[in-house]
Amino acid sequence: MRAMDDGLDRALLRFVEAGGIATRVYESGEGEPLVLVHGGGFGSLYSLDGWSLNLRPLAERFRVVTFDKLGQGHTGNPESDAGYTFERLLAHSVVLLERLALGPAHLVGHSMGALLAARIAFARPELVRTLTIVYSNTVAPDDSRFPWTRFYVDLDARMPPGPPTRESVRIEPELQSTSSDHVTADFVERLLEIARRPEFEHAAARMKALREKTWLPSILPVRARTLEEIDGRGLPVPALVVWGADDPSAPLPLAHALFERIAARTPEADLLVLGRAGHYCFRERPVAFERALAGFCLER
Repeated sequence: MRAMDDGLDRALLRFVEAGGIATRVYESGEGEPLVLVHGGGFGSLYSLDGWSLNLRPLAERFRVVTFDKLGQGHTGNPESDAGYTFERLLAHSVVLLERLALGPAHLVGHSMGALLAARIAFARPELVRTLTIVYSNTVAPDDSRFPWTRFYVDLDARMPPGPPTRESVRIEPELQSTSSDHVTADFVERLLEIARRPEFEHAAARMKALREKTWLPSILPVRARTLEEIDGRGLPVPALVVWGADDPSAPLPLAHALFERIAARTPEADLLVLGRAGHYCFRERPVAFERALAGFCLER
């Protein structure tokens, strides 16, 4: 087992202006561009920090780029309540990729970030060489056995009141994993740093207020349209679906259902299931994840 080097080299971080938003970007390595898109929605603790165990190894083979999405991590928030939509999120991400001038990139999206990556592939296929979907019940078809938001509703009920602490910020990644080894002290400190930012508190509060009237009406049609396009013509680029066998928020049957629909119309499609891993398989099984991802991308 590889020792967990979970430090994030801050010298490789910078801010890039994208559509008027100061956006935190990490970049390292040479080779074909590989863009990692984290999960979560506005005001959630998901950020580029989630990829920290994978950045250095992947940079040995690729030009690795990852960024904090709009309203997450250290990136700025939407300008107004009207910006808490999937459309604004997509527009910000596309402008950023254009600013970075990467050319066609291998795009890897985790959880809700996979829906964003898929929409970029459909809207701007010239920016995408391959697409990797890492457990995403946001892209997967609905299944009455596994309600889309049930895990996160239960998670909210578990969160203690009051200011964030080291104990509170580790609740979600630990519940989502088969082992808590990857929830390192370095990772927790970076999560806590984000949770204490006034901008994070503002985005979380606005998301809570706007979820039903702004956010969900913007994302639900996108989910439906994405599956319709997958069924009708498949994904426009080679696709890899990666899933943890023990993912509590996106159970494994969702992976099979999604892959069947992708493979039916997409000429090049692979499925990888990693045992002993939950929603953070790239952190729980980093070596296996990196080898499979590199093999898939470099084959093309």
